[in-house]
Amino acid sequence: MTAPDPLLAALRRFFGYDRFRPLQREAIESVLAGRDTVVIAPTGGGKSLCYQLPALLLDGITVVVSPLIALMKDQVDGLTESGVPATFLNSSIPAGESSRRLKSLFAGKTKLLYLAPERLLMDGFLEIIQKLPVRLLAIDEAHCISEWGHDFRREYRQLRRVRSLLPGVPCIALTATATDKVQQDIVKQLGMGEHTLVKGSFVRRNLFYEVRTKQEAYRQLADYLRERAGESGIIYCGSRKVTDSLAERLVADGFDALAYHAGLTPKQRSERQEKFIRDDTGIIVATIAFGMGIDKPNIRFVVHYDLPRTIEGYYQETGRAGRDGLESECVLFYSYGDRLKIDHFIEDKPEHLREAARRQLMQVIGFAESTVCRHRQIAEYFGEVFPEGPCGMCDNCTKPVELVDATTMAQMLLSAVRRTGERFGPAYVVDVLLGNETDRVLHNRHADLSVFGIGRDYPKTAWMGLARQLVTMGYMVQGEYSVLKLTAQCRRVLFEGERVMVKPQAPSARERQKTDRARRAARVAAAGPASEGLFQALRRLRKQIADDMDVPPYVIFNDATLREMAASAPRTLEAMREVSGVGERKLAQYGERFLAAIAEYRG
Repeated sequence: MTAPDPLLAALRRFFGYDRFRPLQREAIESVLAGRDTVVIAPTGGGKSLCYQLPALLLDGITVVVSPLIALMKDQVDGLTESGVPATFLNSSIPAGESSRRLKSLFAGKTKLLYLAPERLLMDGFLEIIQKLPVRLLAIDEAHCISEWGHDFRREYRQLRRVRSLLPGVPCIALTATATDKVQQDIVKQLGMGEHTLVKGSFVRRNLFYEVRTKQEAYRQLADYLRERAGESGIIYCGSRKVTDSLAERLVADGFDALAYHAGLTPKQRSERQEKFIRDDTGIIVATIAFGMGIDKPNIRFVVHYDLPRTIEGYYQETGRAGRDGLESECVLFYSYGDRLKIDHFIEDKPEHLREAARRQLMQVIGFAESTVCRHRQIAEYFGEVFPEGPCGMCDNCTKPVELVDATTMAQMLLSAVRRTGERFGPAYVVDVLLGNETDRVLHNRHADLSVFGIGRDYPKTAWMGLARQLVTMGYMVQGEYSVLKLTAQCRRVLFEGERVMVKPQAPSARERQKTDRARRAARVAAAGPASEGLFQALRRLRKQIADDMDVPPYVIFNDATLREMAASAPRTLEAMREVSGVGERKLAQYGERFLAAIAEYRG
């Protein structure tokens, strides 16, 4: 007879799952063996379980360093609902309550303590930590420790001091985004010698990546959101001004949206985040100030209304979609004008930072304009070998683009740049090609050039798109004030017969809308109409229970659990116990109510 597996038994009892996700067991076993461990896995990959389960099996306390105070309560509420004794300490808690929680820690009644790095590093608190029976130090969002990461925080740099005060206590550092350079810096800054590296795939197979060319951006966005009524999503914008104006316009058009950025008061930010987490608001329009550590698992879409500045940031932000494993969408609205805005921002940076910022920007533009699998591009950026073949979950693989020969147009455009003296931006060069007798063109006597008007057979949008692609392909560079300059590579097109193959024009808004509806219909069909109806009924019950208990709905059950419950429609508690995500405590607390809802729906 096979001996019972204690790790699986604990997983089932507290969290309601029958198997580990990839690499979770390896990380947990490393921690239980007392080894320092670095876990690099995508958002939604189950990193938190890598320290939560060991915390239940180790004697003593696990201290969790987390950068966001606002999320600690929700994280702790979720653990408490699963029967895990956890607490947090931060500035939002009155002194008397803090004392009570500390007594519980010293009495051995609490297994996990969540802290912000600022609280942990306070001199008086460091003395308290040394007196507690700490058996594990967990550092979430560990990329914040590295100056090479995309969200560096100076407080994290001091965590090595905490390690020195807890000799012999293993440390587990976790992040979703770390290049090899960031990974090495995490190890160095935390004083890790021999350690276990657990590195998962950066490929999130449940996320559909898509890039859409901006054409009347607001109308595109509104059409997209109408096809996703009732779903939760984040819309990222490049500035506070755009964030506020876009949120106001969406609300005026009947969408349930709130703005979020660093210009709001802490109280406003906290209230708006809370509404989103608790499904009281469906859409958050935000700057990158929103999102780190968001545990809300049922975010069904993340839209980038403006161009992100780095691949790391883009991956981190899109990773907030579909944490429950269900299919979700990541849409980037791309316009070359967005690049010019970021170029201007880069010019305001100190000179020693500009080169890296420009390189990061070109990586994002390359991603946006590429015809290569989106998942492949992300995986290879982080050094992962991606398997051959289409991923089936990005626009370039499901709607492959057949490149078109634009050699003649390219020759015209490059010639026009050359004959106008490489002193103008694309809009001016296109005016010359189209034969537009603007005051500026006439003043410069460019209406007399042989290239004036030779491009009248093509629309302005086609010329502007081609100019962008020729820059991306290296035939031109775009410098200060958007001025186009030719590179040596362009000679191969102008004089040596090299062909230029480019992406065709983007599909129309109507075509996009038809595609959106087809994808949504396919998801509903896959679930089955009866299952979809029951799922919505269970969602309503979950929201009612969550509101009564003053917790986010996902703390009760996440969408993936409700989907499985709707599909299997259990009739007994024993049958419900088999649903993934239904642990013993939740079965006892909510099982009868959900069984009653299922029975009522089935009639």
